[in-house]
Amino acid sequence: MEDIIKEEFKLVDIGNTHIHVFDGEVKDFKNPVKLEGKIFYISVNEEKEREFLKLNPNAINLKNYVRFKSAYSNTLGIDRVMAFKAINDGVVVDAGSFITLDIVENGFHLGGVIMPGLYYLKNAYKIPSLNVGFTYPTSIPPKNTKEAISEGSIGMVVEMIKKYSKNKKLYFTGGDGEFLAKILNGIYIKDLIFRGMIKVIKESYDNSIAKRKDSKRSFKNF
Repeated sequence: MEDIIKEEFKLVDIGNTHIHVFDGEVKDFKNPVKLEGKIFYISVNEEKEREFLKLNPNAINLKNYVRFKSAYSNTLGIDRVMAFKAINDGVVVDAGSFITLDIVENGFHLGGVIMPGLYYLKNAYKIPSLNVGFTYPTSIPPKNTKEAISEGSIGMVVEMIKKYSKNKKLYFTGGDGEFLAKILNGIYIKDLIFRGMIKVIKESYDNSIAKRKDSKRSFKNF
């Protein structure tokens, strides 16, 4: 990863609610920003992507370069692809606006699940007295309203993850990923999607080397 960072380019993940930029560390923005240097991006938000490209017209969409094997239909989101590209075996849970779960075996994507994110589950309780936030229950069954709501909401997500992660390594990313990783003893990797993006760049670079037989080619010519 470090050898590519030296090329001084930016990786951008345009999500449903935030824009995440990686330049050695992850930075979050609410709106598109103008960036310097070579830029590679992915997007699941067409409106914000258009705004981003107005500011960064030379940015390269990695969706056009990624290669993967999957049993899933062609509706698979590019953010999910990049997350599971970063691993070879296991279950990837991206806990953002929505919670996605993807199962990978020997680099092959078997399929996955999409659930409402914790934010949406929390805001499903419109009655002010029930909008009490989340915590993990200290007793089963829960003995107070906050823990009861948490068990009824987070518990559904946790049980779904358990259903698909038996005997598999669990990887978490996204805004609520660290919280869920602690509950399920998983591995939290904040920059997992960016690791997948870097893997795609490397694969495309190596493929260009093989085709051109030009060992002097650099990422700057990608």
